[in-house]
Amino acid sequence: MGIALDEISLLESILNERFSQERLTFKMSVHFVKGRMNDPRNVPNITITELHSIFNRLTTVYVGKLVKLKHHDTFNIRCSKTDINIPCAVELTKDTSGLDHREIIAITVMRKRDFKSKDPIEFLV
Repeated sequence: MGIALDEISLLESILNERFSQERLTFKMSVHFVKGRMNDPRNVPNITITELHSIFNRLTTVYVGKLVKLKHHDTFNIRCSKTDINIPCAVELTKDTSGLDHREIIAITVMRKRDFKSKDPIEFLV
């Protein structure tokens, strides 16, 4: 059984509400949601529980580093427990008060033990 779109929307909402004070939002790309999330190459299937756990650990341990990322920075989230990798990018904009706002875009997701990331930044969760 795959992950439903409303489950991903709920995950995004939870993360965005949690980090609104830090001017940080999370978005799963179309490729993440429609191309790779429920891809049969992910053996076993990726679950919404795993994604919640990965993003909870990421934001608990690395929130200070996330808010310092610059426009167009890229990074990989690597979960050593599940072999899930989530390459991400940062879009930096100014909010209505002129303060920096960072959108973390999860580009794709895959369960792959030997994934080789070219990103200079990697967050191990």
